[in-house]
Amino acid sequence: MAVARARRVFAAAVVSSAACLATATCDSSVREPVHLATAHQMGPVAYRDPAGAVSPDGRLLAYTQGREVLVTDLNGGETRSLGLAPSQVRYVTWHPDSRRLLVHERSFDRRRQGWFVYDVASGAKEALWANGYSAALPPRDALLELAWAPDGASVVGVVRGSGGSRVWRIGAPGDSGEIVADAGRLFYPVVSPTGEVACIERELGVQHLRYPCREDPVTWLDGHEPYGRVAFSPDGSDIYYAAPGGDGVLELWGRPVGGGPAERLATDERDVYGPGVTTDGGIVYRSQYYMVTLSAVPAGGGEVTRITAFQSETPTWSPAGDEISFTFGRWRVATDDVNYPDIDQHIGIVDASSGLPKTAPDRVVRSSYSEDQGMHWSPNGRWIAYHSHIDDTDDIYLIPVDDPSSPRLISEHGHETGWPRWSPDGRWISFPSYTRDAAGARKSFLHVIPVNQETGETRSQQIVHMGDFPHDALQAEWTPGSGALVFEAAEGAGNKALYVVERSGGTPERFHEWNSDQVHSGISVSPDGAWVAYIGPGRDGFFQVHRVPFGGGPSEQLTTDPTQKTQPAYDPTGRMLAYTVFSYESRFWRLRR
Repeated sequence: MAVARARRVFAAAVVSSAACLATATCDSSVREPVHLATAHQMGPVAYRDPAGAVSPDGRLLAYTQGREVLVTDLNGGETRSLGLAPSQVRYVTWHPDSRRLLVHERSFDRRRQGWFVYDVASGAKEALWANGYSAALPPRDALLELAWAPDGASVVGVVRGSGGSRVWRIGAPGDSGEIVADAGRLFYPVVSPTGEVACIERELGVQHLRYPCREDPVTWLDGHEPYGRVAFSPDGSDIYYAAPGGDGVLELWGRPVGGGPAERLATDERDVYGPGVTTDGGIVYRSQYYMVTLSAVPAGGGEVTRITAFQSETPTWSPAGDEISFTFGRWRVATDDVNYPDIDQHIGIVDASSGLPKTAPDRVVRSSYSEDQGMHWSPNGRWIAYHSHIDDTDDIYLIPVDDPSSPRLISEHGHETGWPRWSPDGRWISFPSYTRDAAGARKSFLHVIPVNQETGETRSQQIVHMGDFPHDALQAEWTPGSGALVFEAAEGAGNKALYVVERSGGTPERFHEWNSDQVHSGISVSPDGAWVAYIGPGRDGFFQVHRVPFGGGPSEQLTTDPTQKTQPAYDPTGRMLAYTVFSYESRFWRLRR
């Protein structure tokens, strides 16, 4: 075990023990948690926590990293892969026999999703209810958050729509089922050892436990708001759940079903959540570790300079090259996540010329809890364009540099809108945004907004027509002459490419490809137009900064340090590349009582 990792494990154990001693009902039989595994996520943008679950017999831990499904033998055995899924893996749940794993996959464009059963021993995979599924039941691809009943005779899951949520209990063969509960917003149904279904309800911004799920919320949690899936002791007498402490970070709790003294089982610097219980009474849970900071490297590679030492991401440079803007905040804790897009994510600036690394923003541009991000200066330095969800939008806003108090909406009908970019001549603002069809499938297109950088006046946005281009056009950057856009495209699971297209539209020209599971990693074009920087796996397996000649040619890896990176940005002189360094982990622990 590495020294740094050993310190983290020890610290988590001490925090858990101290929390237990601080409660009047502390159970002296609670032992220090044991670290089981760490799942690493592919990037800070467009991802949620890796899925994970312990087998009922306590022998195996299944978890995901990107599209890969991994299984760890908890009795000292190896970690092995069940293979790469062709789509995003969102949920995993074990069959009570501990031999089969139920996995939910969803394609990036959301056109296809479904549940699959893995035979853990052989790795064989087949669709759940491939034959014999009753037409009277909800569509299989509409079922979310499935969980097996302890006896294996049924599964429970939730179906959500514009009219609310329904929790279904479906027989294991898929030939029959019933609606267990029907309400506004229901989540994470589970079946207790007694056969009753529990679920979480969110109403008017407050989380409640419903047990049974068909009835009103319980009153015996003493004000705790449960987040995520709950779990029960093997005899059903105790319930385990995550609830926020005074600072809004989730802690792990246990208490008797029906009421009684609560015991805080574990806590950490960030969320502790997701309990699962084995047949011998062991509790497996996870803790979240998330950190993003900014660094920079010379454009040809070399010594790395650390820019910030606090939560900050998505860098862009000022026109003079002396300042860097970024998104900052406590984003990713669960109490923020359920309120998305009203989250703790703001825009700040640091002076990049001295006093590095910074421990706080030198200036705060926006602080609105509306997912403000992706700020970009106009070339003359008078205006700022950025992305926000102000007033239930998902669009691009414009503010004067000297007065950010009155943002003006300049785009329209945005959906998962990306980061804006001013053209070098100051006459255009580009941005990507998705459209959705009637079935909910998504596709990302590029748009431009005509703008006068002297007055801030804008005209209606225009789509960049690219004919029958089949892929998602993600982040775009301008060429030096402002006549074309370079963009990254997601061509399928694990495949990315660089294209260039005229601002007025046309057939995109493809000039570089690489393999990467970090979808929204961003690109940057050097001020002289000679290079395009992008993010891809390095020789050491970490996401590194690379560059390729504009138009194609051999690529170069610019960074080599063992950290994960994303979102590169050239400075106005072309001498430096700023980028985000991220660590996004789910750490799994076992606690015995």
